[in-house]
Amino acid sequence: MKKFLALSRVQLRAALTGVRVGGSRKRAASGWIPLVFVAGMCLYVSGIYSFVLARQLAQAGALDLVLLLMSGVGAVVGMMFTAFATQGMLFSGRDADLLLSMPVPAMTVLLAKLTALYGENLVFCTFFMLPAGIARLWYGGGGVLFVLRLAVGIVFLALLPTVLALLVGFLLSWLGSRLGNRKSVSLFLYGLMFVGIFVLALRVNQAISALSAGTMGIQGNFGAAGWAFPFRLFQEGVCGNFRELGIFCLLALLSLLVAAGILSRSYQRVLTGIGTHRKQSVYRLTRLSRASGSRALLKKEAARYFGTPIYLFNTGIGLIGLVVMGIGAVVMRSKVEAYLSQLGPNVPRILLAAAAIGLFISTVAITGSSISLEGKNLWILKEAPVSPKAILRAKAGFQLLLIGPCLLVGVAGLILGLEISWLEGLTLLFVGAAFGCFTAFLGLAVNLQYPKLDAVNDTVVVKQSAASTISTFGSMGIAALCGFLVWKLTEWTGELAALILCAGLFLIGSLLLYGWLRTKGAQKFLEL
Repeated sequence: MKKFLALSRVQLRAALTGVRVGGSRKRAASGWIPLVFVAGMCLYVSGIYSFVLARQLAQAGALDLVLLLMSGVGAVVGMMFTAFATQGMLFSGRDADLLLSMPVPAMTVLLAKLTALYGENLVFCTFFMLPAGIARLWYGGGGVLFVLRLAVGIVFLALLPTVLALLVGFLLSWLGSRLGNRKSVSLFLYGLMFVGIFVLALRVNQAISALSAGTMGIQGNFGAAGWAFPFRLFQEGVCGNFRELGIFCLLALLSLLVAAGILSRSYQRVLTGIGTHRKQSVYRLTRLSRASGSRALLKKEAARYFGTPIYLFNTGIGLIGLVVMGIGAVVMRSKVEAYLSQLGPNVPRILLAAAAIGLFISTVAITGSSISLEGKNLWILKEAPVSPKAILRAKAGFQLLLIGPCLLVGVAGLILGLEISWLEGLTLLFVGAAFGCFTAFLGLAVNLQYPKLDAVNDTVVVKQSAASTISTFGSMGIAALCGFLVWKLTEWTGELAALILCAGLFLIGSLLLYGWLRTKGAQKFLEL
């Protein structure tokens, strides 16, 4: 037990160290900032859904189902955020050989590594279920025993997404290693997993919509749903059935132990096989091509971006969202109109569209990880016959080249789907382009300030480093602040003028950041 606790403490500390901005104790608390932000987002989303659903379900006599729905959502969200991280934490870490060479059983090593993963899922599940529990108490009553059962249930509920993330991470690592350097097939596997998670999340969202609409017979429908079986046990156990709660806790714990036990029997062989196959390379004799320095740098950025699945899917969701938003606005025009009519006759469509564009672009934090991903090969880039200014321009330009076409598709779809004027569409395009420039330069500046060149794998850089966290959440915060500013200015200047003013602020910020990157930023790059 002492060995397990010691290794678990090391793994948890390593997970938090990935997002620290310094080594001092004063700055050590920065590792908790992303967790605090995620907890706040979970509280906000769950709070809205939980109280709306609880009011509807209380009238239908099925209040307890709010716990079933929100436990399912919490598990899905946890798996979405930790499935990609599992591959790097468990099957690509540089400390695996060192840990397995120690006089510690493989089962202990694997469970210790799973502790950090379980901690993340515990945060998601806790802050998704806390508003649901409060809503159930508000509309249906309860006491101390209900709170205690809920706390116990949440502890074991977080085991479910941990097990799913473990299985998905192993499958992706194993298949990826057997496919060698066939990056397109590896990306297809990641895409297939992403589609599966999206379909599962869509099913949960459809269930929430059905409940909000007051569908009759919901008790029987959810009881017959196969995916709801563990969450049904959780709901019944928390609401007073100690037998069901015990069965749920036992099944959740056994599922983790069985999955870890099976994998630990051949954990070392699995890691050896994955590492051996990954190192295989295919060399072909081909004609060398010539290109300008800028073009070569852009091709290099594209090769890394599309050849690193965790990088692509973690920062490409916003790009996909822009395209899907534009296409969906045209294809589902009638549904969009019906939804907007429910909000009121004077709903500011252009402001809603601008908010959606800002949200999607803020998640495209490509430059927030581009320098850190150079890792130990950074010296090759620094010794290349190109200036640091050209290197930084290429990294920012690559992000803008990806945002541009996706933004055009999204805005064109909004013009047709929302029936806004071309002038309003051009304003949206101007605001989106200005914000895209600002986020690209901001991510690059942050990455220069807080590089992570010694990460054990790409997952730590993309999902856990300080630069990626600050650039992503900072862009979201700035977008929210500007949205509030536009909302206030609309009363005096009108919608278009307020958006143009906001775009002007983004352009000014972009110019200031670009000036810093050309001077102090370029010097800082040489000092890395």
